[in-house]
Amino acid sequence: MTPTPHDALFKSTFSQPAHAAGALQQALPAALAARIDFGSLELQPGSFIDEALAASHSDLLFTARLEQTSLFLYVLFEHQSTTHPLMAFRLLAYMVRIWQRHLERHPEATRLPAILPVVLHHDETCWSAAVSFQELLDVPPGTLALMAEHVPQFRFVLDDISKEEDDALRARAMTALGRLVLWCFRLARDPRDLEERVSAWREVLREVHQAPDGVAALRRVWHYIFIVVNPSEPEKLLPRLLAAAGPEFKEEMVTVADYLHEQGRLAGEREGRLEGQRSTLLRLLGLRFGELPEPIEARIRAADAGQIEGWTDRVLTAPTLDDVLNER
Repeated sequence: MTPTPHDALFKSTFSQPAHAAGALQQALPAALAARIDFGSLELQPGSFIDEALAASHSDLLFTARLEQTSLFLYVLFEHQSTTHPLMAFRLLAYMVRIWQRHLERHPEATRLPAILPVVLHHDETCWSAAVSFQELLDVPPGTLALMAEHVPQFRFVLDDISKEEDDALRARAMTALGRLVLWCFRLARDPRDLEERVSAWREVLREVHQAPDGVAALRRVWHYIFIVVNPSEPEKLLPRLLAAAGPEFKEEMVTVADYLHEQGRLAGEREGRLEGQRSTLLRLLGLRFGELPEPIEARIRAADAGQIEGWTDRVLTAPTLDDVLNER
């Protein structure tokens, strides 16, 4: 799965238990959070989301001690433009996958560890879908009450930062980097007034900068902001960010902006070479087989470098156009 900028920043930050602990304590009911030993929080490997949703969702699975036993804390980060109406059903499917993997690793188990599902959501509008699985069942309320103990029932924990004000995010009892990253997700949805909003976070930026590995963390933050605000022209965004954040962060910002500029230049060169290879192949095919059907030309225009190379290798030896373009 190719990570999106949201996925990359979410995982690089909240895969670290120190940052995840504060986010989870903020999201969970206080009485429940008090029973969990967040000092024992440990990241587990793997992802449980459907591949089709990889572009709009990220997930992390933790274990932690709960009184005399342990539990899973499953964090799903939804970074899409609309609320998913069947989120509770998707979470149930993911929870079943987690239990299945647990039983594969512990075939002697006769009981299952509890799973607390937590959804971190940021959107253009607030969450508007069901947070309870039973709300999804198409049953009259009176009948559902009679069925309640016979059907799955759970509510996921929702941390919806869609409309939370910047002041409220800054005041959260989390690490400085955790608060800053949540704000970045908000900023991505609405980058207007960028200078004013970044200026208000200067103290948090300094706190992150002074923390262990803070310089690397801030580079990831600046990279995210460049990508979501103006990925094609980082050199134009750089003066605005410098003016907003202050000169103390110049080195990290310039490093990121230069890197993105160079990556853009190299990507342009690669695309230029590929376009030339496509044109050469089209010319050779036309000379060999005559005028090409429009769908064939469109297919070649959309092909990647590997396909173009393979077709070009066969253009002089394959007896028919179909033989050239058939995948091997």
